[in-house]
Amino acid sequence: MTTDRAIPTTAIYYENVNDHTSIAKARVAIVEDHSMVADGLARIISDEEDFCLVGVAATVADALALVEREDPDVVLMDYHLPDGNGVEATKEILKRWPRTKILMLSGGGGHDLVARAIESGCSGFLAKTRPSVDFVAGVRAAARGELVLRSDDLADALGAIRSSTGGNGMTPRELDVLRHLAKGESTDDIAVSLYVSVSTVRNHIQNVLMKLNAHSKLAAVAIAARQGLISLDEIG
Repeated sequence: MTTDRAIPTTAIYYENVNDHTSIAKARVAIVEDHSMVADGLARIISDEEDFCLVGVAATVADALALVEREDPDVVLMDYHLPDGNGVEATKEILKRWPRTKILMLSGGGGHDLVARAIESGCSGFLAKTRPSVDFVAGVRAAARGELVLRSDDLADALGAIRSSTGGNGMTPRELDVLRHLAKGESTDDIAVSLYVSVSTVRNHIQNVLMKLNAHSKLAAVAIAARQGLISLDEIG
């Protein structure tokens, strides 16, 4: 990705946002300190009619200010930032604005980094080397509340997460939903598989998140796996 302009260290806000049409647009913020990457991501997001780019930030501090001001639906979050890292920024954002969906970005780092992203409450993980269509699909999926992570990457990352214990009171149907989430299925797909309505699946997912004290579906799958509620054999 190339650029003719630099992203300053302070947050950039995109004020000339088109009015919403009958189709709701996903409000997207970018947190990335490398100007070429940030500019490339901004172009990808701006080119999509169903996205509304609300701003770009280059530090954790500016990211928090940007989210507070613009209330984005989805944040594309770089892991390595000048004043911290994306995991800590994600935790703080979700503590203050829990409805925000965050996709962690990284140029590398392996399964340990993915595991830390999952535990922080991210909705997914995208390598910066992925093609632009993957970023578009990822933002759309995150805005819908879906997981954004390949099932094999999830299985590998869960192996890096330390074990823990705890009660949960999960019902058999909620466990069924968890197993389907672990396979990367969307809410609509789960409804078809279980022969129930989409609203019923959403209710089950909300119960699962509450019982596991998880900020996202991805975090719920990770917690369930390390508590032995689902096995890695069920992912794939």
